[in-house]
Amino acid sequence: MNIRTLKIFSDLVENANFSKTAKLNNVSQSAVSQKVRLLEERLNVNLLEKKQKSFQLTDEGAVFYHHAKLILSEYDTMLKDLQNYDIQTLGGISLLVNYWIGNYIIPHYVREYFKTSKIFTLDIHYGDYKNIQTANLDPRINLIVLESPLQNEGFASELFTKDEFVMVCLAQSEFGNRQTFSMEHLDTHPLIGFTKNHSLRLIFEQGLEKKISRPHYLMEFNQIELIKQAIEMHNGIAILPKSSVHLPREEHLFQVLPLKDMHIAIPLYLIYRKTQKPNRAMEHFIAILKGKTTISISKLIKNT
Repeated sequence: MNIRTLKIFSDLVENANFSKTAKLNNVSQSAVSQKVRLLEERLNVNLLEKKQKSFQLTDEGAVFYHHAKLILSEYDTMLKDLQNYDIQTLGGISLLVNYWIGNYIIPHYVREYFKTSKIFTLDIHYGDYKNIQTANLDPRINLIVLESPLQNEGFASELFTKDEFVMVCLAQSEFGNRQTFSMEHLDTHPLIGFTKNHSLRLIFEQGLEKKISRPHYLMEFNQIELIKQAIEMHNGIAILPKSSVHLPREEHLFQVLPLKDMHIAIPLYLIYRKTQKPNRAMEHFIAILKGKTTISISKLIKNT
């Protein structure tokens, strides 16, 4: 008796069909009948009772089926545990990001990572900027990506790339046929922007030159997708990270303009525990993040 035999018998009970059971297990119909007959001979009981063109379980068959399912379930659990053990030995990544980085920056790196690292685990956790900065981090988190250094003595923060702000409007708006956007227009055109304490709004306003007054806001949201929906509904304008608006489905909807005579960068930091020794998975992913495997923000935007 083996696992394969138990599975064939269980499939036969559940499908009540010898032909379908044979196909499910890639064996002949006669092989299914033979497996059942050998089981009955070995156990010295009748498992099935034939009834014209069908069959039903005997009382002994019902008991055997019940325990066969338990054994199969335990076998599946064992296989999963062994697989997880192998993965932990090789190493894995538990990555923490905030929502805009997780939605627009990280997916490109993850695709690059899994081209060569299919055997490693990569768990992505999300949190807002304020909570990540102040909360007691889950000890399982071994890598963080943020737009500012983490204010925690136990972590090292390393700049690995930069994004930049651009003006976003509808392609059919008054700015739709221009090549750049002058910040002077903010005096007469209020922004659809981020909420007051959002990290991207803080970086944007800190990057404004002193001669430029703080912009006025028509609407405020904490998510980029909500800002883009508001642009579409109200024919508004917004200042957003460049990486967040170069999506195929938006190609003909939005116009993206660089800021005239001004460049406001969005730094992106790779953050990890100072006392942590990177495993193989982390080493590879960090190499991708640092651009040592040919990926960069400019390439991400081009390939989106």
